[in-house]
Amino acid sequence: MTTILNPNALAPGQTIGLLAPSSPASEDDQLHMALEMLESLGFRVKAGAHIYRRYGYLAGSDAERAADLNDMFADERVDAIMAFRGGYGASRLLPYLDYGMIRRNPKILLGYSDITALLNGIHSQTGLVTFHGPIADGNFSDYTLAEFKKVLMTPSAPVGI
Repeated sequence: MTTILNPNALAPGQTIGLLAPSSPASEDDQLHMALEMLESLGFRVKAGAHIYRRYGYLAGSDAERAADLNDMFADERVDAIMAFRGGYGASRLLPYLDYGMIRRNPKILLGYSDITALLNGIHSQTGLVTFHGPIADGNFSDYTLAEFKKVLMTPSAPVGI
């Protein structure tokens, strides 16, 4: 059994790595709005190198998208990683991930939909607690924002656990 790794909580001023492990950002406005939303919460944002890359319906080849994820985990200036959007193709990255390096550099990984393959794959191979939650291209309602802050910025154990 792999030891469970809990990533550090987020704090304003830290950097969120934004990447596209599946579908690319299709319009500048979409990415711009996502960057503004994260920056309005007090975070700096680092976009992945291939977030606009197009390789068919994907944001780059499997190796390029995996390199973005590996690079975000390796970058000491990145405190958390968030998927820009879901789509299809994230599961194809699993053979390209450097699980040893990810385990040595635990940080928040957040997304849903197709990103669930990465969340589960990384957790099963490293023990890192990952987070099924909003993508940056999604709608942050008042509820979503409150839960984002509660879970990722002021975490505590649920009552009864």
